[in-house]
Amino acid sequence: MRKRNWFILLIAVGTLYYLSSIPGLRVLPVLQQINKLLKYFDLSISRLAMKIAAHLPTQLSPAKTLTADFLNYARRNPVIIEFLLRKAAHVFFFFVITLVLFLLLRSYFRQPWQAIVSAFIGGTFIAVLDEFHQAFVVNRHGNFVDVCIDMVGVLTAVLLLILSFWLTSQHRKSS
Repeated sequence: MRKRNWFILLIAVGTLYYLSSIPGLRVLPVLQQINKLLKYFDLSISRLAMKIAAHLPTQLSPAKTLTADFLNYARRNPVIIEFLLRKAAHVFFFFVITLVLFLLLRSYFRQPWQAIVSAFIGGTFIAVLDEFHQAFVVNRHGNFVDVCIDMVGVLTAVLLLILSFWLTSQHRKSS
């Protein structure tokens, strides 16, 4: 179990390091490459989105209108999409890294709260280290705001862990 968790953590941090090392990385070209790969497997993000949209209940028509408005705006301003995707990637990566850190550290600590606090500290440290690393990459820069965005992922993972332990302890008390 520990070896697997170490392996997953190293893959996640290694992927983060690799992506942070790419000068001037942009998300949209990466997504276009992923879409080309999915087309090879006869899957298309666009077709999948259309199928999902076709099955939305009619009560969600205001959401469909809002989505259409946003998509029209985004087509005219792709920089917005690039920005949102980059920030969402920060949150997602650090959410995953914090959860994996917790799973790894849980095997070393007796109390769950020790693993949660350590995962928070570790996730924060990796966020700061990642932005420091980016300060030395061409066309990239270390940014305190990105550390704060990374912390959204870290804190979301920590809050989810705390909530899950609280709920399971409440369930044990009522049983």
